[in-house]
Parts: sequence; structure tokens; C-alpha cells
Amino acid sequence: MLGSERLRLLFTNTRLIVDHAGKRGAGAVAGTSILGRLSGALEDLFKSGGESARRRGIRNMSPDQVLRSHRDNFAIKYSEVVGVTVAQTLTVHGITILTRDDKFEFTTQARFNDVVELFTKTLSEKLSVRRLSQSELQR
Repeated sequence: MLGSERLRLLFTNTRLIVDHAGKRGAGAVAGTSILGRLSGALEDLFKSGGESARRRGIRNMSPDQVLRSHRDNFAIKYSEVVGVTVAQTLTVHGITILTRDDKFEFTTQARFNDVVELFTKTLSEKLSVRRLSQSELQR
């Protein structure tokens, strides 16, 4: 199936919680054409209201309540993490989390340094950061 999911990563003292915020259809990932970008934007308009309401409610939830709030939410214990790689690109940055049993890959448009800072606070000894060179950033 073509599409993507919008996820939120929540950092606690002992684990990382993956919270499902919403789904996006094929239009959201068809960024190569203007019609694809427009349909993704339109889908965002229609979906963001419900996601917004959910986002407001999550601030008042405990980590266990967040986990129970969606059937696909799950936690990754920091002790289970073997390594984390945060890779900078010109558009979306990549996050790869390798555990003893699984490999998770995420992308984000958040500021690269903010993403690195979040993972440094919790998993610094397991963190690998791949930054673009100055010449690559100036392209």
C-alpha cells in the first residue's frame, strides 16, 4: 500500500514511545508532481483537525495512557536499543533505531540539530550522527 503514517516520538526516562498521529495516502508521498503535492496538502487540511484534537489531549496523558490510546502505539526500551543513527539530508532527515529484535526507520522535517539534541539526552552513548558537509549544504 502506498502512503505514510504520521508518528510522534515521545521520550520518557526509560523508553521511547511511538505514537500514531494519523495516516496519509498516496498523495502525501507523491512529492514528484504538483498534483501529488496538492493532494497531499488537501489531505492534510482534512485530516489535521482530528489529529490536532488528539495532539491536544496527549499532553494530559501518562506514557501508559498514550500507549493504550491507539492499538498500534508501542514503546522501545532504551535498554533494548543497540544503536541510533540520525542522518542529515537536504530535505527530510533520517532516523534509524536498531534494537535487539527490530529496525525502525523514520523521517522528519524537524530541525536537524533539535533531533540530534533529543537523542543525545537519552541515547548519547548509542548515537551516531551523519551530517552533510558545508559544500553539500550549499547546493
